[in-house]
Amino acid sequence: MNLARSFTHYLSVALLFLWGGVMLYFYASGRIINYLPPDGIFQPMVLAGGVGLIILGLFNLLTANAAEQDCGHDHSHDHTGCCGHDHSHKHVHTPDCGHDHSHDHDHSDKHVHTPDCGHDHSHVHDHSHNHVHTPDCGHDHSHDHDHSHDHDHSHNHVHTADCGHDHSHEGHTHAHGMLEESGWTGRFTAAAILIVPITLAALNSPDQFSPRVAENKGLYAPNYADTSRADEFSLKKAASPNSPLADLTTQPKPSPDTPPAPNTPLPPTDLPPAQTTPAGTDAPVSASGGSTGAPAPAQSFGSFTLADLEAQVPKSAAGNFILDVPEIYYTGGDIEVQKVLTGQSVETIAQILPEKVNNDDGHRLRIFRMLVQCCAADARPYSIPLDFGKKAPEFKEMSWVKVIGTMTYNQEGGQTVPVLEAKSIEETTAPDQSMIY
Repeated sequence: MNLARSFTHYLSVALLFLWGGVMLYFYASGRIINYLPPDGIFQPMVLAGGVGLIILGLFNLLTANAAEQDCGHDHSHDHTGCCGHDHSHKHVHTPDCGHDHSHDHDHSDKHVHTPDCGHDHSHVHDHSHNHVHTPDCGHDHSHDHDHSHDHDHSHNHVHTADCGHDHSHEGHTHAHGMLEESGWTGRFTAAAILIVPITLAALNSPDQFSPRVAENKGLYAPNYADTSRADEFSLKKAASPNSPLADLTTQPKPSPDTPPAPNTPLPPTDLPPAQTTPAGTDAPVSASGGSTGAPAPAQSFGSFTLADLEAQVPKSAAGNFILDVPEIYYTGGDIEVQKVLTGQSVETIAQILPEKVNNDDGHRLRIFRMLVQCCAADARPYSIPLDFGKKAPEFKEMSWVKVIGTMTYNQEGGQTVPVLEAKSIEETTAPDQSMIY
């Protein structure tokens, strides 16, 4: 194995160890939780891939000195196939090669040379004459015959079969792959491309998004009416056994021809338009945007109650409902949950950033969690405003905080915005999973 082949072989072994080692490092260190969900096959695939690369590297290392196998080409210069012509400069003519090499010449002077006749018969002559040479006639009968057959005699070999190959191997190095076919500059460049990025990424990649990335992913432009993943975080997943919601979910759906039973609550799709109260006012706003005059009393449409909320949402020792930010986020599109949750004490842990919308008085901060579908690349922030009613305290951007506050809902920017009116806030450690899957 020459130097270039040895370099390529051992470099491939090192690359396999490097890539496999990085995958195993992220898995064993737990950092992978910040990039891939814990459920499903993504994390096991990283483990399996890392182990597989290490095994392949070990195999290549152990077989480094093994004899090279035939690459499938005939690189021999001693061809025995009959291709119809002679490539030899040392002519070894085989039968039926297609050429007439007979030296029976007809000399017009038709004479017989006897030994020691004293004549100098050395000449270059036309071989159209037939003459007979007897042994030891004393003449120089060397004939400068031109047996040029218009063939490429680049190799000292004989072909004895029609192999159909182009045997011009000039400049063929038989290298396979970028690392072998390029020069040393190209080899080192290719190696750097394969080694440097993954090494730097493993050592220096942060395990959380920067404020700039969170902002670019829509931190300050939430759509609280979005329902793309509402079912996953809806607070109406369960109901207390005696609530109307339990009756709706357990009783068979009546046929279209069956009249509804008396006092049967309407399903959510038949709810009347939501009425919400804008920030800073006491009068509710109708669906058309106009004030209805007197404040509307809180009411329930019979499909979700406080008993349902208490049945499925855990409480802290202080009696606060413990909710994740995405759960609060999706209540902005559910009027039934809003009616129940308004005024309730809520506790949550989230990351914090300054508020950049509807914050002229500087009373607000914004808390958020990153929600992931399958990997960190598709993560997006789910955020809500945190209102202090006075100058908001200062916190380091992206730090983790524990907040306790009262739930309210304001009409802002044409949508219902969940706002947590803060009662207390303190820095805390990040949860085991910084992103929600």
